[in-house]
Amino acid sequence: MELRKKLKEHYKIKIHYKRVYMGKLLALKQLYGDWDSSFNNLYRFKAQVESCCPNSIVQIDHHTINGKIRFRRIFVALKPCIDGFLSGYRPYLAVDSTFMTGGFKGQLASATAVDGHNWMYPVCFGIFDSETNENWIWFMQLLRQAIGSPTGLAICTDAGQAMMTGVKEVFPEAEHRECMFHLVSNFKKKFTGKVFDDHLWAAAYSWNPYIFDKNWAAMEAVKPAATAYIRKWHNRLWSRSQFSTICKVDYVTNNLAECFNNWIKHHKSLNLDDFLDKARQLIMIFWNDRRKVAKKLDGLILPHIMKKLNALTREFNLEVVECSEEVAEVVALGGSGFRFVVNLQDRTCSCRQWQVCGLPCKHALAFITSLSDAHIKNYVDLYYSTEKFRAAYSNLIPAMPDKSQWPESDHGFFMHPPLLKATAGRPKTERYKGCSDKKRKKGKHLCPICKEYGHHWHNCKKGNPDDIAAMLAIR
Repeated sequence: MELRKKLKEHYKIKIHYKRVYMGKLLALKQLYGDWDSSFNNLYRFKAQVESCCPNSIVQIDHHTINGKIRFRRIFVALKPCIDGFLSGYRPYLAVDSTFMTGGFKGQLASATAVDGHNWMYPVCFGIFDSETNENWIWFMQLLRQAIGSPTGLAICTDAGQAMMTGVKEVFPEAEHRECMFHLVSNFKKKFTGKVFDDHLWAAAYSWNPYIFDKNWAAMEAVKPAATAYIRKWHNRLWSRSQFSTICKVDYVTNNLAECFNNWIKHHKSLNLDDFLDKARQLIMIFWNDRRKVAKKLDGLILPHIMKKLNALTREFNLEVVECSEEVAEVVALGGSGFRFVVNLQDRTCSCRQWQVCGLPCKHALAFITSLSDAHIKNYVDLYYSTEKFRAAYSNLIPAMPDKSQWPESDHGFFMHPPLLKATAGRPKTERYKGCSDKKRKKGKHLCPICKEYGHHWHNCKKGNPDDIAAMLAIR
């Protein structure tokens, strides 16, 4: 629709939607080449990656249908991504998939980690025809081949059965977390009410089992069937009170994987060989930007972490009652009256926040800042250190020439595209919105600068340029 609108605005011509769409497909073919041959070209992509980035994993799988060898699935893990994850990252992976939007309506699967800055870190990705147990087990097996099984590994997924089966079969020792957003989306289809609005998310965000139990009991008292439903259908870990204290990641949603999906979404309509090359290039750019940041860092702990913790020390309403130089009771004043025990030597607080995320909680900070010879930086987990951050991005993602210069492959056969099931209507490019997604506001939009309807403030033609620049700076 956007292309059709631009043709009408700039060239004053009105063209039927289908003609515009077919013209777009023709232009894409001229730009990126033939769709059928792009699958056979994957072996040249594999050869090029293995040549310029040794020890990377590029695995292509195919099968024979009616006498023709056809593409089935592919897995890509670049060696610097693997090494960076193992040397500098918390053992946590957000695993998800999103649909491709080009000629191949397959699934793009990914495993994404998080660095000390809480920025996403792509570890690997793969493409297969559909979300089946077999495909996810294959993906997880190659992921395990790449990273092994780090101590304390936690894997977060949505409620998809095939994905969860893959994790269970290949990483049985891992802590398997379920995205709270997807849990709530499924839950709301069956149960609604104020008690769930007040206590379900609160239970997920509870660090302490005692607080979790209070929220759980409140829901169970009103609707026992609701808590029974969660026990039966959502029995993976979804509350911070249940999380291990090893991986130091407190996320209750799979937003990290959604970040990867949004980062790559505008390229999902490309031919498969071009898409893989574009994904590699995006990771290369991402890597280079992070390496530049790492070179400027100094000190023991990442500056933004210290800034965050120092800001928290200005908001205390707590009383510290020392038991010794290492242990104290910290009491909340003027509110709940909760009292927590902080042990600086063991780096623990009975609220559990410190143990779960690796950063001193407000109770620990209150105790630390009350001591003249203690420094906050000495109580932050080393996953947030500048040394770990540099190690994660220490190896370069090599540059590659365009596909016309990739080496020829002697794999001995022509790999045809997969057989596709025809679908009615225009190919889908956006996911369906769930019940928990924010709804778009209906009606005309009011510009806050000129007070007129029909445009956004950053496109305002009548506003003062200085005002617009100021708002952009704030944004």
